[in-house]
Amino acid sequence: MHQDQESPLLGCSSQPDEPEEPLKRTGTIWTSIAYIITGVIGAGVLSLAWTVAQLGWIAGPLLMIVFAGITIISTNLLCDCYRHPDPECGPARIRSYMEAVKVYLGEKSQKVSGVIVLEGLWGGAAAYVITAATSMSASLQLALVRSNAKPG
Repeated sequence: MHQDQESPLLGCSSQPDEPEEPLKRTGTIWTSIAYIITGVIGAGVLSLAWTVAQLGWIAGPLLMIVFAGITIISTNLLCDCYRHPDPECGPARIRSYMEAVKVYLGEKSQKVSGVIVLEGLWGGAAAYVITAATSMSASLQLALVRSNAKPG
């Protein structure tokens, strides 16, 4: 039986022995497609050409294959963690990444992992803000130079 559910990204929900309360899922097929597109065409794809240029034609594609394998292994591990202790039948559903860390590695590791995840999110946000500000500044300077240039 399929139940509708909505779970937070880093939330710590119920313990395995507590009854599960159904939560409402709000996603549609269109939001799923949008998330897949933004995941595939993201900042990583935009920097892929530069990365291959720096690593060369042998190491660049080789490392792409290595990281694709790491991604597949990580995805399979997270999918197996969804129901604990048996990936097929349950009995407890793990609703968030932080809950999976707590169940498998303990409460102390959950706190450490939470700090690392949040630090990564804040660091990524700061990097995007700095990059956007630098790009806007360069665009403004270029526009000023072009507007002051006289045709010769």
